[in-house]
Amino acid sequence: MKKLQEFEKNSMILFVLLMGANGCNYLFQIIAGNRMEVEDYGIVNTVLGLVGILTIPTTMISMVSARYTAIFAAQENTEGMVCVFHLLLRFVMMISAVLFFAGIVGIQQVTNLFGMESSGYVIGAFIIAVINLFFSITSGTLQGMKKFFPYGIQTILSAAGKLVLSACFLWIGWRVYGVLAAVCLGTASAVLYGAMQIKGVIKNAVCCQGRKLADLGELWKYAASAIVTQGCVIAVTNGDVLLVKMYFTDAVTGVYASASVIGKISMYVSTAIVAALFPMAVDRHQRGEDTFLLFQKALFYGGAASAAAALVMSLLGKYVIGILFGARYQKAVLYLPYVCMFIVPLTLVTILMNYVLAVGKAKVFGISITIGAGSIFGFSALLHRTVEQIMIMSGMILTGVFIINMIWLLQAKKQAEV
Repeated sequence: MKKLQEFEKNSMILFVLLMGANGCNYLFQIIAGNRMEVEDYGIVNTVLGLVGILTIPTTMISMVSARYTAIFAAQENTEGMVCVFHLLLRFVMMISAVLFFAGIVGIQQVTNLFGMESSGYVIGAFIIAVINLFFSITSGTLQGMKKFFPYGIQTILSAAGKLVLSACFLWIGWRVYGVLAAVCLGTASAVLYGAMQIKGVIKNAVCCQGRKLADLGELWKYAASAIVTQGCVIAVTNGDVLLVKMYFTDAVTGVYASASVIGKISMYVSTAIVAALFPMAVDRHQRGEDTFLLFQKALFYGGAASAAAALVMSLLGKYVIGILFGARYQKAVLYLPYVCMFIVPLTLVTILMNYVLAVGKAKVFGISITIGAGSIFGFSALLHRTVEQIMIMSGMILTGVFIINMIWLLQAKKQAEV
């Protein structure tokens, strides 16, 4: 009972801090939406969606860092924690180099694919992606060490820096480039803060030179599983705006982006649940304790919060969009219920993903989400007559992925109890 209460305590700490970060993110969207032309606002969200795709490796790094830091923390193995950090730091530098050269080679192709007027926007996306790589190590390490307060503060710094600097740069007329510069500087400041919080780990990272972790093979196997599963979920999470940009005009993309921002409130209210669930599930699984009850609680809290927020947004969306974004974005009201139909199952799938990755049971999920993500993008290429059509189809596919995995997990639990 005490450990279950620990979950609520940690979730509440993270909820307060991450809601602060989410609040900054939403103020950023509101300021950008009101200070920019609708077309420019659509471009900004397209670039940020591209950043989400480019930073798929960062989520794998964060997940691996959090999981193995939590494992070694449970074993009180400080050297193991340090070696994981050192190994991932080298990996980040390698990925940064790959992104740098990929940006040089493919910049024009990406610019043309999304119909952007300037290749500078794509360059900005690649720079942000590189900074996010380093953010992923510090945030993953803090999460794995269950330093939830610094973890939340780091997230707030990134969001608040982006908000304040964007407001300043937009005020002086820097438009899209000002927003991209603000995201870069805000994330960089958060990386510096995170590095200060784990300076002991960083200081001792040099001790791992020439050493190898005993379970290095298992680590890379887990990393491959994480990048596939998280990559698919992130592609779906950020892909809605990109799909709209590919098949519709800049004006439609800008209006849809405002609906997406409001609709995704129902997803972000559950981020604290996810952040607390992962390291705690890893810790209990490592100790041989039951984790399924913890997962059920996370699913209940996160799912209920997401559904409630989606219902409120659907009912009051007209007023929310009018107050936050103004009359130019009123057409977004038509998209909002369909965005919520997509976001609620995506929230459940995200909670599910964090659980199966925490306990090392991601095989079925990895296969199903890969097929699901492929189906979403494949069917969208064939059936994109309306934005609503894409959202309904995406929500149905994600619901199917969730149901399949829940059936499998329940059957596996019953077999384990026999």
